[in-house]
Amino acid sequence: MTRDSLVLIGAGSTVFTPGLMTDLASSPVFEGWTVHLVDLDADAAETMARLGRRIAAQRGADLSFEPHVDRREALPGARFVTTTIAVGGAAGWRHDVEVPLRHGIAQTVGDSVGPGGVLRALRHVPELVAIGRDVADLAPDAHLINYSNPLTANVRAVAATTGVRVVGLCHGTMHTLGALARDLGVPRAEVRAVFAGLNHLCWLLDLRHGGADLYPQLRELVAKNAGGRDAESSRHEGVHLPVSADLLETFGRYPAPGDRHVAEFFGWYLRGGSDGELPWGLQGGQDMTMEYIAEKDDLWARLHDQADGREPLPTTDAQEAERFVAIAAAIVSGRELVELAVNLPNHGKIPNLPLEAVVEVPAVVDAAGITGLGVGLLPDAIAAVLTARAHQQEITVRAALEGSRELARQALALDPLVPDPATAEAILDDAIEAHGPVMDRFRPVVAAGGTA
Repeated sequence: MTRDSLVLIGAGSTVFTPGLMTDLASSPVFEGWTVHLVDLDADAAETMARLGRRIAAQRGADLSFEPHVDRREALPGARFVTTTIAVGGAAGWRHDVEVPLRHGIAQTVGDSVGPGGVLRALRHVPELVAIGRDVADLAPDAHLINYSNPLTANVRAVAATTGVRVVGLCHGTMHTLGALARDLGVPRAEVRAVFAGLNHLCWLLDLRHGGADLYPQLRELVAKNAGGRDAESSRHEGVHLPVSADLLETFGRYPAPGDRHVAEFFGWYLRGGSDGELPWGLQGGQDMTMEYIAEKDDLWARLHDQADGREPLPTTDAQEAERFVAIAAAIVSGRELVELAVNLPNHGKIPNLPLEAVVEVPAVVDAAGITGLGVGLLPDAIAAVLTARAHQQEITVRAALEGSRELARQALALDPLVPDPATAEAILDDAIEAHGPVMDRFRPVVAAGGTA
């Protein structure tokens, strides 16, 4: 009897993969399945496979874990494919932050928007489209779930170029909702919320406890508590965050997921810091990103020790915050699940955003798959912000697919954090040198006479 299978491409993800395997081993829905772990680094794939087998044994789960370096070997007949790739790894992410910084542009994350998000898309889109085409060829009925950032651009590219069923998942709105429920003193399980927008700039449209509208209480609490602009405060979500409070006051809705992400969508929050510190308490957000990049080697050392039995396994459940396992279980079992947020093509779910844009909206999941829900019109000013960003992301995707230097330069120049086209071009040229061959497609064309 052929075992059902799930394929994880980019299995070397130090945060996502161990949690995913733990949650799969904790769910009876996936008894008897095979998990194929694909990574270009054979050691990463093999280490995760050993770790998965330890997790399954500890929990008494009938799960098989198989390592691969060739995804086409793993894909045939898969029911689910997840992508967590990072082209260039932690070093690539560091370049996406540090290259713009040399031109005076600070970013708090640099993996979704800002010039760093554009540079990351230029590298990730071609690879994810190639994966999507392999899925269409070898597992055409599979659900492709993407986690790699920039999530919106990546999902848009795969949806535009392949026929596969693709969605993106992100835990951001869940974290925001949990923090707001805590601060409001309401059990998280009893709160009902509607978020909609683009990934990493999603807006809380409705918030209720039973039949009670919590928005008036939220506004009051934010007004009373916001303004903690020390570097440490931006590391944790909640009603104290000053950028989120300012956006609530300006646009009338509360944003997700936290200041370090939403600030990058606007041209004003990351400028004008004194004595080298970012304004609006955002220094802690930038420090978090650099610490996270720096700790990758330590995480790998710990995972090797866990895989080989030199260190105990984590004992906590529900580690995979993006909810993939719950979504896949609902599809396999047919038991309906309502999801807070998924990322998928708009097609009218938000009528005043571009039809082709990838939007983040609630969804219903069942045996038929993942169905995004319409949320109606967004407030005009919010729609204006998101529409401009969606058009910029469309240009970014085209640049990545076509290898167009002109479009790449335009995408960078259109970013609110980039002051002018000359800076955009300088960032692009420095990124080409920093990232090496993966960015060679964007070098200036040299004419026969030797001039560009």
